[in-house]
Amino acid sequence: MRSPKFIYGTSLFMTSISALKSLLIPGTKVVITAHYNPDSDAIGSTLAFQRYLSKKGIHATVAVPSAVAGNLKWMLGAEDILAYDELVHKLQIDALVEEADFIFCLDFSGIQRLHNMAPLVRKSRAKKVVIDHHLDPEDFGDYYYHRTIAASTCELIYDLILEWGDQDLLDASIGACLYSGIMTDTGSFRHPNTTAHVHTVVAALIDLGVNTNEVHRKVFDSSSIDRLKFIGHVLGQRMEYLPEYHLAFMWITAEDLTKFNSQAGDTEGIVNYGLQITGCVWSILMIERPDGVKLSFRSIEPFAVNTFAATYFEGGGHKNASGGRFSGGSLVEAKKKLMEVLPLYLSEINRVKNL
Repeated sequence: MRSPKFIYGTSLFMTSISALKSLLIPGTKVVITAHYNPDSDAIGSTLAFQRYLSKKGIHATVAVPSAVAGNLKWMLGAEDILAYDELVHKLQIDALVEEADFIFCLDFSGIQRLHNMAPLVRKSRAKKVVIDHHLDPEDFGDYYYHRTIAASTCELIYDLILEWGDQDLLDASIGACLYSGIMTDTGSFRHPNTTAHVHTVVAALIDLGVNTNEVHRKVFDSSSIDRLKFIGHVLGQRMEYLPEYHLAFMWITAEDLTKFNSQAGDTEGIVNYGLQITGCVWSILMIERPDGVKLSFRSIEPFAVNTFAATYFEGGGHKNASGGRFSGGSLVEAKKKLMEVLPLYLSEINRVKNL
């Protein structure tokens, strides 16, 4: 039976997260998971939390729906992450979830973000613990630590460890994972979500011995030659600027992904390049996938792309960084729909541009 809901700040909880600490004892069976195509915040938060639990004598396994990007594999424990889209790992994850006492769901608050893992997690008898900062959390968990004012899930993991009185268990390896997620989800500290608290947390991580320069290089300067050529191809051949809408529009075909030997994480961050164009208010990237067209949206303040994504492309997310899908047809059809709905936003775009 679910506990009564109550409000914590601007967030909705099912029951007090503070009550959970006493239940996490040695011998507890824990699985930690994150969303499909896990980014730096997803991997950083899961691995940091895994190491924290291990220091408390709790063995936890990180299991995610899809492979970890190459530029994130430097994090301590990354080599042991299980990916559900690999058959040998799928069987292991099925067994682990079946036996789990708790499943920690990090960096997502909608269970469908798990893709093929969603039914498995949904039907599990394990208590679900959601730790996340995205808008509009779904009601599928038993415990929620959800704050939309947080810049990243890594920030929340840091806060939770301190709230549980375990600051002494933090170390440089945990700190490096946390810094990675905070750094990327704030756009290297340039996005509006970079609060004073973010800088306070980062200062504490530096005091732990985190080499911020090294983390930045590992995340952003670890591209293969194929990926650099791929980015060049997208910017040179797959980008248009629509000045009347102050929009940078990019698209990637299935053939592009094959031609440039695209790996997990290779499309990450490409959408941000559009915002470098003078006068650009927002940027959209469409990627042709076997199960439909994936979309990424980015914008500058105060234009809200999450509303646009939710209204027209089965998506949502943060005000200035959102995702979406077009499952009703091909890439050509997705582009056609975009061109049909853009005029509906012209007045709002112009209003933002003139502020």
